[in-house]
Amino acid sequence: MNYSTKAELIRQHPLSEAAQKYPAHLALQFRDKSITYSDLYIQSRQVAMVLSHRGIQTGQIVALGELSTVEMIISIWACMLGGFITFPLNIRFPKASITAILTDINPAFLISDAPYPDHNAVSFRELIIEAMQMILGDPPSFNELAAVSLLMTSGSSGEVKFVHHSHHNRIESAKGSNQNIQLNSSDRWVLSLPLYHVGGLAILFRTVLSGATLIVPKDKDSILEEINQRGASHLSVVTTQLQRLLREQSGPKILQGVKAILLGGSTIPPALIQESLKHKLPIFVSYGSTEMASQITTTSSQNREAALQNSGKVLPGRELIISHTGEILVKGETLGQGYLKNSKLIDFRDKEGWFHTGDIGYINVQGELTVTGRGDNQFISGGENIQPEHIERLLCNISGILNAIVIPQKDEEFGARPAAFLEIDSEAPDGEEIGKQLRNRLPGYMIPIAYYQLPGKLATDSLKISRKELIKLTYAENKDLHTL
Repeated sequence: MNYSTKAELIRQHPLSEAAQKYPAHLALQFRDKSITYSDLYIQSRQVAMVLSHRGIQTGQIVALGELSTVEMIISIWACMLGGFITFPLNIRFPKASITAILTDINPAFLISDAPYPDHNAVSFRELIIEAMQMILGDPPSFNELAAVSLLMTSGSSGEVKFVHHSHHNRIESAKGSNQNIQLNSSDRWVLSLPLYHVGGLAILFRTVLSGATLIVPKDKDSILEEINQRGASHLSVVTTQLQRLLREQSGPKILQGVKAILLGGSTIPPALIQESLKHKLPIFVSYGSTEMASQITTTSSQNREAALQNSGKVLPGRELIISHTGEILVKGETLGQGYLKNSKLIDFRDKEGWFHTGDIGYINVQGELTVTGRGDNQFISGGENIQPEHIERLLCNISGILNAIVIPQKDEEFGARPAAFLEIDSEAPDGEEIGKQLRNRLPGYMIPIAYYQLPGKLATDSLKISRKELIKLTYAENKDLHTL
C-alpha cells in the first residue's frame, strides 16, 4: 500500500463490526466471568468517550500501566475506538526505566492503578465511574490508516525502539494469520502472551475479526488449566513457554486437544520441535517481528515436519526477499509506519520500501524460509566469524540440553571465544562430555570454552532471554555462575 498517495480508508471499526455480527458471542472469558462482544464494545466505547471528554485528541498517545488484563484489553480497544494511540507498558521493567520511557514518549494520558513519579495516572475504575455519569455520543469516524498502537522492541544492540502501527497493519496481519491457521466464532484462543508483546496484541485482532473468544488466564502458570477447563482451541507461545508446558506431567496430553499451537520468538531448539511432533502436537512455527506486526512466515498444517527445517512460507499481505549478503528484507501491508523518536516518526524503510531485519537466512525451492541467525549476533574469534545460532542448534541436539545461548566471552589471545549458557535436565552430560560431542561436528575455534548453567530466574521467568545480560554476567566474573 502506498501511504503517501492512497486516500484515507473510512469504514467500520473491527470491534464495532464484531459487536454487530456476533453480539451474544463471548469475547472474553476470565475466572468465573465473561463478556460478550456487545458488552466489550459498549464498555470500550464508554472509556473512549471519557478520554475524549478529558481532552485527549485523535492521534495522541495513551499509555497503559499496571492494570488487570481485562482492564488492559478494554483500555486498548477504547483507545482504538477513540482514535488514540495505545501504548501498553512493559510493567516487568524496573519502575525507574518505565518512568524514563514515559518521560521520553510523553503520553497525553496514563491509565494505571500504580503511580509513577512526575506522571499523573488515572485508575481504570475512576474512568468507569466517570463514564456512568456521562451521556455518550458516537466515536469518531474510523480511519484505517491512522496510527493505532505503539510497541517497544529492542534488538541485540539493547536500544529500545518504539514501533508505530496503523489499524490497517494490525488488520492485515490478523487476516493473513487467520487464512493460514483457521479461526472461527466457535474457537477459543488463550491470551498466553503479554499485551505489550507484539504477539499478544495480535491475538486481540485475530479473535475480533473471526468472532472467536479470548481466554484470559489467571496467571502465567494456569495456561494448561485454562485449556483443559475451557476447551481452548488455539495457543500462542514462545520457546521457553512451550518447554515449560511440556515439562508438566499433564502437558502433552492437554496440548494434544487444541487445534493450533503458534510457536515463535527467538531461536527454536530442534529438540523442542521433535518432542512436539513426537506428541503429535498441532504446532505452527513462525518467523516474525514487531515491525511487521507479528507473523511474517508460518508453517502449514499440511506439512508439520517442515517445522524441523524452516519457518514456513510468507503469509498473505507480506513480501520477503534475501539480500546479496543473506539478510532477510521484508515489506507489505503489515509493515509499521516507523519508529517514534523525539516525538517524530522515523521511517525505517530503504529507498525500495524494504525493512532490513538484521536476520540472516535463505529460502528453499518450495518458498519456505530458514533463519540461520542474526547478523549482529555474529562475532570474530581469532579472525574467524562465529554465528552463535549454529552452535546453539548442535548443543540442543545433545540429550539433556533443553536450551542453549552462545555468547562471546572476552579472551586476551583471540579477542573473544564462544561460551554457552545451558538450560539442562538431570540427564545432561558435564561440560567435558559436551565438548567431546561437539568436536565431531564443529571446528576447534567454535567449541565453547565454558559451559554455564542458565540462571534459574532467567530460565523460568523470561519470554526472551537477553544475550547482552548474559555477556554482562561473564564480564563481571559473577561468582554465582555455575559451571558444568
